[in-house]
Amino acid sequence: MLTLLKSPADHVVALRLEGNIDQASLTPVIKECDERLARHGRISLLVEIERFGLITPAALLNDIGYALRHLGDFEREAIISKADWLRHVTEFSKHLVRSMEVKHFSPAEREAAYAWVAELPRKKTPSGKPAAAQAPH
Repeated sequence: MLTLLKSPADHVVALRLEGNIDQASLTPVIKECDERLARHGRISLLVEIERFGLITPAALLNDIGYALRHLGDFEREAIISKADWLRHVTEFSKHLVRSMEVKHFSPAEREAAYAWVAELPRKKTPSGKPAAAQAPH
């Protein structure tokens, strides 16, 4: 099940994964992403993984379709998990999805994960590519 959590910043969607994922638990997450994308253009994700379960075929197809439509819209993803094998998966995923920074954190590094993902996203240029964040004047 996916559960929305209190976000560390308005451009961040924070959630907990615990067990199985179905369309009913995925729908509010997608809605939250859409609302934050409308406000910010680029958003980040924070996912606290308690334990993995199964994902229904409908939820999987919806999730993949959404991710493909919004590839350039996600700035960062912080994954918090005690599963050390996820650290290796996270490192591998950096080679597959270059438009988003992904970083794994242990539960002991939870505060660091929240701080890292809360950093402001880079703005998109007119070409649609992300530009470096600029300090306020």
